[in-house]
Amino acid sequence: MASKKEILAQFASHTGLTKVLEALPGRASLLILNYHRIGDPTLTPYDPGLYSCSATEFDWQIAWLHQRFPIINLDDAIDIVHGRATPSKTSILLTFDDGYRDNYVEAFPVLRKHGVSATFFLPTLFVGSHRLPWWDEIAYLVKAAKGTRLTLTYPETEEFDLMIAERSTAIFDILRFFLRAAEADTERFLRELEAATGVQRPGEDAARCFMDWDEVREMQAAGMCFGSHTHTHEILGRLPYERQVDELRISRQILERELGREIDSLAYPRGRMSSFSDETFAALRETNYKTAFSFYSGINKPGTINPFDVLREPVEMESRSIFRLRHAAYATMGHSMV
Repeated sequence: MASKKEILAQFASHTGLTKVLEALPGRASLLILNYHRIGDPTLTPYDPGLYSCSATEFDWQIAWLHQRFPIINLDDAIDIVHGRATPSKTSILLTFDDGYRDNYVEAFPVLRKHGVSATFFLPTLFVGSHRLPWWDEIAYLVKAAKGTRLTLTYPETEEFDLMIAERSTAIFDILRFFLRAAEADTERFLRELEAATGVQRPGEDAARCFMDWDEVREMQAAGMCFGSHTHTHEILGRLPYERQVDELRISRQILERELGREIDSLAYPRGRMSSFSDETFAALRETNYKTAFSFYSGINKPGTINPFDVLREPVEMESRSIFRLRHAAYATMGHSMV
Protein backbone atom coordinates (compact mmCIF):
# COMPACT_ATOMS: atom_id res chain seq x y z
CA MET A 1 0.00 0.00 0.00
CA ALA A 2 1.31 3.43 -0.96
CA SER A 3 2.18 5.79 1.89
CA LYS A 4 0.34 9.07 2.42
CA LYS A 5 3.47 10.88 1.22
CA GLU A 6 3.52 8.84 -1.97
CA ILE A 7 -0.19 9.41 -2.63
CA LEU A 8 0.26 13.18 -2.18
CA ALA A 9 3.36 13.23 -4.39
CA GLN A 10 1.62 11.23 -7.13
CA PHE A 11 -1.39 13.56 -6.95
CA ALA A 12 0.88 16.62 -7.24
CA SER A 13 2.65 15.05 -10.19
CA HIS A 14 -0.51 14.04 -12.07
CA THR A 15 -2.26 17.40 -11.52
CA GLY A 16 0.78 19.41 -12.57
CA LEU A 17 1.29 20.98 -9.12
CA THR A 18 4.88 19.74 -8.91
CA LYS A 19 5.70 21.29 -12.29
CA VAL A 20 4.15 24.58 -11.22
CA LEU A 21 6.28 24.64 -8.07
CA GLU A 22 9.39 23.75 -10.07
CA ALA A 23 8.74 26.67 -12.43
CA LEU A 24 8.37 29.26 -9.67
CA PRO A 25 11.42 31.28 -8.57
CA GLY A 26 12.96 29.94 -5.39
CA ARG A 27 13.22 32.00 -2.22
CA ALA A 28 16.58 33.38 -1.15
CA SER A 29 17.63 30.56 1.15
CA LEU A 30 20.17 27.83 1.80
CA LEU A 31 18.89 24.26 1.52
CA ILE A 32 21.40 21.69 2.73
CA LEU A 33 20.81 18.06 1.76
CA ASN A 34 22.39 15.34 3.85
CA TYR A 35 23.25 11.87 2.55
CA HIS A 36 24.88 8.95 4.31
CA ARG A 37 25.37 5.85 2.16
CA ILE A 38 24.83 5.27 -1.57
CA GLY A 39 24.00 1.79 -2.85
CA ASP A 40 21.72 -1.19 -2.29
CA PRO A 41 20.69 -1.60 1.38
CA THR A 42 19.72 -5.24 0.83
CA LEU A 43 23.36 -6.18 0.19
CA THR A 44 24.94 -4.90 3.40
CA PRO A 45 25.50 -7.05 6.50
CA TYR A 46 25.28 -3.82 8.49
CA ASP A 47 22.71 -1.07 9.06
CA PRO A 48 20.41 -0.78 5.99
CA GLY A 49 18.78 2.35 7.36
CA LEU A 50 21.81 4.49 6.47
CA TYR A 51 21.28 4.23 2.71
CA SER A 52 19.97 7.45 1.20
CA CYS A 53 19.53 6.14 -2.34
CA SER A 54 20.99 3.88 -5.00
CA ALA A 55 23.78 5.06 -7.30
CA THR A 56 21.26 5.34 -10.17
CA GLU A 57 18.92 7.47 -8.09
CA PHE A 58 21.78 9.62 -6.86
CA ASP A 59 22.72 10.35 -10.48
CA TRP A 60 19.12 11.33 -11.23
CA GLN A 61 18.83 13.49 -8.10
CA ILE A 62 22.03 15.42 -8.81
CA ALA A 63 20.96 15.98 -12.43
CA TRP A 64 17.53 17.26 -11.29
CA LEU A 65 19.02 19.53 -8.62
CA HIS A 66 21.75 20.86 -10.92
CA GLN A 67 19.19 21.80 -13.55
CA ARG A 68 17.07 23.84 -11.10
CA PHE A 69 19.32 25.23 -8.38
CA PRO A 70 22.83 26.60 -7.92
CA ILE A 71 24.79 23.87 -6.13
CA ILE A 72 27.41 25.66 -4.06
CA ASN A 73 30.49 24.50 -2.16
CA LEU A 74 31.14 24.60 1.59
CA ASP A 75 32.97 27.94 1.58
CA ASP A 76 30.12 29.66 -0.25
CA ALA A 77 27.56 28.11 2.11
CA ILE A 78 29.53 29.28 5.15
CA ASP A 79 29.57 32.82 3.72
CA ILE A 80 25.75 32.69 3.62
CA VAL A 81 25.58 31.25 7.16
CA HIS A 82 27.73 34.06 8.56
CA GLY A 83 26.01 36.82 6.59
CA ARG A 84 28.91 37.57 4.28
CA ALA A 85 26.81 36.67 1.21
CA THR A 86 23.12 36.48 0.33
CA PRO A 87 21.78 33.99 -2.22
CA SER A 88 19.61 35.39 -4.99
CA LYS A 89 17.52 32.18 -4.96
CA THR A 90 17.49 28.84 -3.18
CA SER A 91 21.06 27.51 -3.13
CA ILE A 92 21.89 23.86 -2.47
CA LEU A 93 24.77 22.44 -0.42
CA LEU A 94 25.27 18.68 -0.70
CA THR A 95 26.66 16.96 2.41
CA PHE A 96 27.57 13.41 3.44
CA ASP A 97 28.11 12.12 6.96
CA ASP A 98 30.39 9.30 8.18
CA GLY A 99 32.73 8.83 5.22
CA TYR A 100 31.66 5.37 4.05
CA ARG A 101 33.70 4.04 1.16
CA ASP A 102 30.65 4.00 -1.13
CA ASN A 103 30.85 7.81 -0.97
CA TYR A 104 34.10 7.46 -2.92
CA VAL A 105 33.11 4.50 -5.11
CA GLU A 106 29.52 5.47 -5.97
CA ALA A 107 28.91 9.15 -5.17
CA PHE A 108 32.21 10.74 -6.16
CA PRO A 109 32.04 9.70 -9.86
CA VAL A 110 28.50 11.10 -10.10
CA LEU A 111 29.54 14.41 -8.56
CA ARG A 112 32.48 14.67 -11.00
CA LYS A 113 30.21 13.78 -13.91
CA HIS A 114 27.88 16.68 -13.11
CA GLY A 115 30.69 19.06 -12.15
CA VAL A 116 29.41 19.79 -8.64
CA SER A 117 30.99 19.79 -5.20
CA ALA A 118 29.83 18.05 -2.03
CA THR A 119 31.05 18.21 1.56
CA PHE A 120 31.99 15.08 3.52
CA PHE A 121 32.06 15.11 7.32
CA LEU A 122 34.49 12.48 8.62
CA PRO A 123 34.80 10.77 12.03
CA THR A 124 38.58 10.58 11.93
CA LEU A 125 38.98 7.37 13.98
CA PHE A 126 37.33 5.39 11.18
CA VAL A 127 39.13 6.81 8.14
CA GLY A 128 41.16 4.03 6.49
CA SER A 129 40.41 1.57 9.29
CA HIS A 130 38.57 -1.73 9.49
CA ARG A 131 36.67 -0.54 12.55
CA LEU A 132 32.90 -0.67 12.63
CA PRO A 133 30.76 1.95 14.37
CA TRP A 134 28.33 0.89 17.05
CA TRP A 135 25.23 1.19 14.85
CA ASP A 136 26.68 -1.20 12.25
CA GLU A 137 27.74 -3.63 14.97
CA ILE A 138 24.22 -3.57 16.41
CA ALA A 139 22.73 -4.20 12.96
CA TYR A 140 25.17 -7.05 12.28
CA LEU A 141 24.34 -8.80 15.55
CA VAL A 142 20.57 -8.45 15.10
CA LYS A 143 20.69 -9.67 11.50
CA ALA A 144 22.75 -12.71 12.47
CA ALA A 145 20.71 -13.62 15.59
CA LYS A 146 19.38 -17.14 15.26
CA GLY A 147 16.47 -16.95 17.68
CA THR A 148 12.99 -15.53 17.16
CA ARG A 149 12.95 -13.45 20.34
CA LEU A 150 15.59 -11.20 21.80
CA THR A 151 15.63 -10.05 25.42
CA LEU A 152 17.90 -7.19 26.47
CA THR A 153 18.45 -6.20 30.09
CA TYR A 154 20.65 -3.13 29.60
CA PRO A 155 20.13 -0.20 29.84
CA GLU A 156 16.71 -1.57 30.84
CA THR A 157 14.77 -4.75 30.15
CA GLU A 158 12.92 -5.02 26.87
CA GLU A 159 11.99 -7.86 24.54
CA PHE A 160 12.03 -7.80 20.74
CA ASP A 161 10.20 -10.21 18.43
CA LEU A 162 12.45 -11.22 15.54
CA MET A 163 9.90 -13.58 14.03
CA ILE A 164 7.13 -11.05 13.40
CA ALA A 165 9.24 -8.01 12.68
CA GLU A 166 11.43 -7.77 9.65
CA ARG A 167 15.02 -7.64 10.77
CA SER A 168 15.37 -4.09 9.45
CA THR A 169 12.46 -3.06 11.69
CA ALA A 170 14.03 -4.85 14.66
CA ILE A 171 17.35 -3.08 13.98
CA PHE A 172 15.60 0.28 14.01
CA ASP A 173 13.76 -0.56 17.24
CA ILE A 174 16.93 -1.71 19.01
CA LEU A 175 18.91 1.33 17.86
CA ARG A 176 16.13 3.55 19.20
CA PHE A 177 16.08 1.53 22.46
CA PHE A 178 19.82 2.15 22.89
CA LEU A 179 19.71 5.83 21.98
CA ARG A 180 16.92 6.77 24.36
CA ALA A 181 19.15 5.95 27.33
CA ALA A 182 21.25 9.11 27.62
CA GLU A 183 23.90 7.56 29.88
CA ALA A 184 24.17 4.13 28.24
CA ASP A 185 27.65 2.59 28.04
CA THR A 186 28.14 1.66 24.38
CA GLU A 187 30.64 -1.16 24.95
CA ARG A 188 28.56 -2.73 27.71
CA PHE A 189 25.46 -2.61 25.50
CA LEU A 190 27.31 -4.31 22.63
CA ARG A 191 28.68 -7.06 24.90
CA GLU A 192 25.21 -7.77 26.25
CA LEU A 193 23.78 -7.78 22.72
CA GLU A 194 26.45 -10.32 21.71
CA ALA A 195 25.40 -12.53 24.61
CA ALA A 196 21.68 -12.17 23.82
CA THR A 197 22.09 -12.93 20.10
CA GLY A 198 24.75 -15.63 20.49
CA VAL A 199 26.76 -13.86 17.78
CA GLN A 200 30.20 -12.26 17.89
CA ARG A 201 30.93 -8.89 16.35
CA PRO A 202 33.12 -8.81 13.22
CA GLY A 203 36.82 -8.57 13.99
CA GLU A 204 39.68 -6.65 12.44
CA ASP A 205 39.41 -8.85 9.33
CA ALA A 206 36.08 -7.24 8.38
CA ALA A 207 36.09 -5.54 4.98
CA ARG A 208 37.01 -1.85 5.08
CA CYS A 209 33.81 0.20 5.11
CA PHE A 210 35.28 3.69 5.25
CA MET A 211 37.33 5.84 2.91
CA ASP A 212 41.08 6.04 3.46
CA TRP A 213 43.18 9.20 3.39
CA ASP A 214 44.42 8.67 -0.17
CA GLU A 215 40.82 8.51 -1.39
CA VAL A 216 39.92 11.58 0.65
CA ARG A 217 42.86 13.54 -0.77
CA GLU A 218 41.93 12.51 -4.31
CA MET A 219 38.42 13.82 -3.73
CA GLN A 220 39.71 17.07 -2.24
CA ALA A 221 41.95 17.61 -5.29
CA ALA A 222 38.84 17.21 -7.46
CA GLY A 223 36.94 19.95 -5.62
CA MET A 224 35.23 18.06 -2.81
CA CYS A 225 35.22 19.62 0.69
CA PHE A 226 35.69 18.07 4.11
CA GLY A 227 34.80 18.79 7.71
CA SER A 228 34.79 17.12 11.10
CA HIS A 229 32.27 14.57 12.36
CA THR A 230 34.20 14.32 15.66
CA HIS A 231 36.91 11.70 16.24
CA THR A 232 34.98 8.65 17.49
CA HIS A 233 31.44 9.63 16.45
CA GLU A 234 30.24 9.81 20.04
CA ILE A 235 27.13 11.92 20.52
CA LEU A 236 28.56 15.15 21.93
CA GLY A 237 25.53 16.00 24.06
CA ARG A 238 26.11 12.79 26.06
CA LEU A 239 29.71 13.63 26.93
CA PRO A 240 31.22 15.76 29.70
CA TYR A 241 32.69 19.04 28.54
CA GLU A 242 36.34 17.95 28.45
CA ARG A 243 35.46 14.87 26.37
CA GLN A 244 33.64 17.09 23.92
CA VAL A 245 36.69 19.33 23.63
CA ASP A 246 38.91 16.28 23.03
CA GLU A 247 36.60 14.93 20.32
CA LEU A 248 36.60 18.25 18.51
CA ARG A 249 40.30 19.04 18.91
CA ILE A 250 41.62 15.60 17.94
CA SER A 251 39.42 15.38 14.86
CA ARG A 252 40.43 18.84 13.69
CA GLN A 253 44.15 18.19 14.22
CA ILE A 254 44.03 14.94 12.22
CA LEU A 255 42.01 16.45 9.37
CA GLU A 256 44.32 19.45 9.06
CA ARG A 257 47.41 17.25 9.15
CA GLU A 258 46.12 14.86 6.49
CA LEU A 259 44.48 17.42 4.20
CA GLY A 260 46.88 20.34 4.58
CA ARG A 261 44.18 22.95 5.06
CA GLU A 262 42.25 24.64 7.85
CA ILE A 263 39.18 22.79 9.09
CA ASP A 264 36.65 24.79 11.08
CA SER A 265 33.28 23.17 10.31
CA LEU A 266 31.59 20.22 11.98
CA ALA A 267 28.50 18.06 11.54
CA TYR A 268 27.12 16.80 14.84
CA PRO A 269 26.91 13.00 15.12
CA ARG A 270 23.22 12.12 14.97
CA GLY A 271 22.46 15.84 14.82
CA ARG A 272 19.19 15.91 16.75
CA MET A 273 18.46 18.77 19.15
CA SER A 274 19.51 16.54 22.04
CA SER A 275 22.86 15.80 20.37
CA PHE A 276 24.39 19.15 21.34
CA SER A 277 23.91 21.92 23.88
CA ASP A 278 25.17 25.35 24.94
CA GLU A 279 28.09 23.48 26.50
CA THR A 280 28.84 22.01 23.08
CA PHE A 281 28.79 25.51 21.59
CA ALA A 282 31.36 26.55 24.19
CA ALA A 283 33.54 23.55 23.27
CA LEU A 284 33.30 24.52 19.60
CA ARG A 285 34.47 28.03 20.39
CA GLU A 286 37.33 26.73 22.52
CA THR A 287 38.55 24.52 19.66
CA ASN A 288 38.12 27.29 17.04
CA TYR A 289 35.24 25.86 15.02
CA LYS A 290 33.18 28.51 13.23
CA THR A 291 30.23 26.50 11.87
CA ALA A 292 28.32 23.39 12.94
CA PHE A 293 25.56 21.53 11.11
CA SER A 294 22.60 19.76 12.73
CA PHE A 295 20.35 17.09 11.20
CA TYR A 296 16.70 17.50 12.13
CA SER A 297 15.36 19.04 8.92
CA GLY A 298 14.57 22.56 7.79
CA ILE A 299 15.73 25.29 5.43
CA ASN A 300 18.09 28.16 6.31
CA LYS A 301 16.86 31.72 5.78
CA PRO A 302 19.56 34.43 5.65
CA GLY A 303 19.62 36.60 8.74
CA THR A 304 18.10 33.91 10.97
CA ILE A 305 20.81 31.23 10.89
CA ASN A 306 22.56 30.08 14.06
CA PRO A 307 26.12 29.24 12.88
CA PHE A 308 26.28 26.40 15.44
CA ASP A 309 22.90 24.98 14.38
CA VAL A 310 22.80 25.10 10.59
CA LEU A 311 19.82 23.05 9.41
CA ARG A 312 20.08 20.10 7.06
CA GLU A 313 17.39 18.09 5.28
CA PRO A 314 17.81 14.30 5.23
CA VAL A 315 17.71 12.42 1.95
CA GLU A 316 16.07 9.03 2.43
CA MET A 317 15.00 6.14 0.26
CA GLU A 318 11.98 7.60 -1.53
CA SER A 319 10.42 7.92 -4.97
CA ARG A 320 11.35 10.56 -7.52
CA SER A 321 7.86 12.04 -7.14
CA ILE A 322 8.41 12.65 -3.43
CA PHE A 323 11.94 13.99 -3.99
CA ARG A 324 10.73 16.49 -6.62
CA LEU A 325 7.76 17.71 -4.59
CA ARG A 326 9.72 17.96 -1.34
CA HIS A 327 12.52 20.12 -2.72
CA ALA A 328 10.41 22.22 -5.08
CA ALA A 329 8.16 23.08 -2.11
CA TYR A 330 11.13 23.93 0.09
CA ALA A 331 12.46 26.30 -2.55
CA THR A 332 9.18 28.12 -3.23
CA MET A 333 7.31 27.95 0.11
CA GLY A 334 10.14 27.47 2.63
CA HIS A 335 8.77 24.17 3.95
CA SER A 336 8.16 20.65 2.75
CA MET A 337 4.78 19.32 1.66
CA VAL A 338 5.71 15.66 2.28
